[in-house]
Amino acid sequence: MTTTTTSYGTWTNRVQTYENAPEDGLNAYLGGNDPDEYDMASIHAAYRQAIEDALPADVSLCGNEFIGPAYPEPGEFDDYPQDEDGGLDIGAIIKEIDFDTEAAFERYELYTLEHIGRYVLESKAEDPGRVARATVSRLGLKAFVYRPHPDSGRPQAWYRAGDVRDALAARPGRGTRTDRAGA
Repeated sequence: MTTTTTSYGTWTNRVQTYENAPEDGLNAYLGGNDPDEYDMASIHAAYRQAIEDALPADVSLCGNEFIGPAYPEPGEFDDYPQDEDGGLDIGAIIKEIDFDTEAAFERYELYTLEHIGRYVLESKAEDPGRVARATVSRLGLKAFVYRPHPDSGRPQAWYRAGDVRDALAARPGRGTRTDRAGA
């Protein structure tokens, strides 16, 4: 069975007048911060996934346009907010999304080995990058991206903050000891 689809409007006329796409609001959240210090593609993808999860199953955000069935089944959108004309109120659906923008930016912030050693591992070593290099190697973490070092121009590894925190939390020795019966 095929379903005829139609446009339910764009991001601009249904959600945010001064944005062309969901990514515009996330980019504005950065303020003066450098977008190269974040995995912006993953932040954008997480937000778009939250939008897709909130929309009815037959409605989707394609680019900056909402697409859905031209002739929805009776009662198909009854569990969703409706506008004054009885149509699907996409703006209200988007406003109800529980998306923690700050947490997304924290998870997808990019760290260098120097940053991991100095601020995450809190190393007091003369070269905290060397301590971090050994730790990420032991944890099996792979760099998310390599970029030229600002001084030397050599490739510099960058890691996603959430991946680093997850790997450190999952390493052996964290939590309750289970090898001691009755202790």
